[in-house]
Amino acid sequence: MLFGKRNAVGVDIGSNSIKICALDESARGLSLKKFDMAPLPPQAIVEGAVMNFSQVQDKLKELVSVNKLKGRPAALSISGHSVIIKKISLPQMTEQELDASIMWEAEQYIPFDIKEVNVDVQILDPQAGQGQMDVLLVAAKKDVISDYVSIAMDAGLSPAVMDVDTFATQNMFELNYGFPSNETIALINVGASMININIVSNGITQFTRDITMGGALLTEEVQRALNVTYEEAEHYKTGGSENISSSAMFREVQRIAEKVSGTLVTEIQRSVEFFRATSVGEDIARVYLSGGGAQMGPLVRLMESRLQVPTELVNPFKNIVIDTKRFDIALLQKIAPSAGVAVGLALRRSSDK
Repeated sequence: MLFGKRNAVGVDIGSNSIKICALDESARGLSLKKFDMAPLPPQAIVEGAVMNFSQVQDKLKELVSVNKLKGRPAALSISGHSVIIKKISLPQMTEQELDASIMWEAEQYIPFDIKEVNVDVQILDPQAGQGQMDVLLVAAKKDVISDYVSIAMDAGLSPAVMDVDTFATQNMFELNYGFPSNETIALINVGASMININIVSNGITQFTRDITMGGALLTEEVQRALNVTYEEAEHYKTGGSENISSSAMFREVQRIAEKVSGTLVTEIQRSVEFFRATSVGEDIARVYLSGGGAQMGPLVRLMESRLQVPTELVNPFKNIVIDTKRFDIALLQKIAPSAGVAVGLALRRSSDK
């Protein structure tokens, strides 16, 4: 985790909403300066790709203006099909040698034309044994990065860092919980249309996977079952009506949520079982859930019972000082799990590579 006084504004552009977060460092530790979010229309972002440039740009511009963030450096992140994350073994070499040879090495592992991607690499274990080292390879499509950078610039921000949702969530977790020694944990970020799985052992990523489904599946099922608009489905999904808790409508939404949660857990379980089958002697001690979709009522319970692993919702503001005069604490705690990526991005410095 990296943090400095010249911190960037975290900008999480998801398929359901945009979230922005700004943190300050003082003698008391990290404090929350800004947190805001704005909903996006359906299909504005699809599987991490920008489909409606002007809608996304207008929403971010509004957030930047209202929160007086114009000109600030920004940290953004992407996920989905446009990002490839692989843990690979390479012959032992220096960082300089790795930087010089990585494009050639990466070509073997990336299903895109190497000219179409930006590649980054991090040495995980410089002495993995038998003259080998473990390396984390990340490649992201240049056209998707370009779209996100353009949106941020047009909104008045100065893009400084491009991250990946999976690692932004990991940074957020390290700040608030720390990584237990000699223990393997699963960080699962459930967004509206994407689930990021990151299995971490002793603070080092062992396995990642993105699943292209999420909380939006509940909205779609509610729309279909109740024959209502997208906006009405979102309203019912969050228990928005005053009388809904005692109504037949509420019971129906709960029934649909149980079914959708089961579908999501089944997909997550497949990835976890694959990890278990391919990692000798490693099993997951605890699951930590973040993301707006993670707040789906039955999800934590179903995850715990299916995986047979203790599961809890993450609070991204756990170790952050919050001024009760500036923020509605009850509201912030209610939406906290959805703030994970934005908080992780706000930990980045504008000088980070």
